[in-house]
Amino acid sequence: MGSWVWVVYIVLIGGFIYLMMIRPNQKRAAEQKQMMDAIQPGARVMLTSGLFGTVQAVGDKQMVVELAPGMAVTVVKPAVAKVVPESEEEFEYTDEHEQIEGDVSEPSAIEAAKPDADETLSSGEAGSEDVIDETAAVVEEAADKPTEAPDFEPPADEAMPAPRTRSKK
Repeated sequence: MGSWVWVVYIVLIGGFIYLMMIRPNQKRAAEQKQMMDAIQPGARVMLTSGLFGTVQAVGDKQMVVELAPGMAVTVVKPAVAKVVPESEEEFEYTDEHEQIEGDVSEPSAIEAAKPDADETLSSGEAGSEDVIDETAAVVEEAADKPTEAPDFEPPADEAMPAPRTRSKK
């Protein structure tokens, strides 16, 4: 009767593993597949990388997701982590806004220097035409010179090591 007890223990442990590990994973996979099948163009999704986007087209294995206006990427369907309902959206995304609402950041150094560059070009100081002429002159000068490969000889005191070989024992 002692051997039957071990068989019962093994069956109980196998049932416990099935109920605690395998069945929940199967259930999650079925829910994920159902969500993938329900995604339609226009839906907001979050990718597994954490990026948010709007679905533009759906295929059998892939979908096209627009991350920003005019910037779309093709991703495999499993790359979609979840569909994001409008109630969970933190920011309003439209093409009309140039800044995210509530963003009062200072202009970057490039934006701050842009008016100075425009004034310099309009006054005729170091215009782009001068830069182009200088660049063309350097290119022509380099094209006139013949190119030669440098001679390379290893120093005489450094001998090349012999290749390693395996000796049979």
